[in-house]
Amino acid sequence: MKDTFRGFLDLLFPARCRVCGVFSKNILCSSCLDSFSFIHPPICKRCGKPCNIEVDFCRDCRNRYKFSTVRSLGCYEGNLKTAIHEFKYRNARGLAKVFGEAMVDLMNNFEEAELVTYVPLSRKKQLKRGYNQAQLVAKEIAKITNLPCGSTLTRIVEEVDQAKLSCEQRGRNVKGVFVFNDKKNISGKSPLLIDDVFTTGSTVDECSKVLLKAGAKKVFVLTVARVANI
Repeated sequence: MKDTFRGFLDLLFPARCRVCGVFSKNILCSSCLDSFSFIHPPICKRCGKPCNIEVDFCRDCRNRYKFSTVRSLGCYEGNLKTAIHEFKYRNARGLAKVFGEAMVDLMNNFEEAELVTYVPLSRKKQLKRGYNQAQLVAKEIAKITNLPCGSTLTRIVEEVDQAKLSCEQRGRNVKGVFVFNDKKNISGKSPLLIDDVFTTGSTVDECSKVLLKAGAKKVFVLTVARVANI
């Protein structure tokens, strides 16, 4: 009966790709997935930024960040940018599985990671949205890798939306915003921190500072996308 009802709903409301709108049995069609601006070498080995030649540190990240390594699935542009907007603002939660499965291919950069965690939303924003997109992706990655996953940070300040600020303002905007919430013992461990978009790195760097102060050995960062040029 359940399968019959599901089939009836599919006839009435056939699934469409959340990016291009074509009929698709999946939330994202293969053409849109293939069109993502995936990041490939050469890159900066630390911050994952696309470079002309491979470097250990690019000029953007030298002596700047507290996390050890960050990697991103693709550049924040084109259909990947559209998919992230659908995921964050239009309740396309099913994209968490798509992103998580694709991001697992980058896990060879994080062989020391012992647990998966994520950047928290403010209480107000999470209540409005109904979910934390970084948490959903983190759960998918943890499920595939068999790593433990959980909350380690709490956002205690309702700061101004980072997207509305300049690079310099972003760093100041997240100062003191996060606290360690003691739900996970991370002493001597190396967590993998998940977020949706790496822009200036201010948010994940502030999270990393808190995790390191709480006893983390190293902090690794993995995001769905990154801005190619800060």
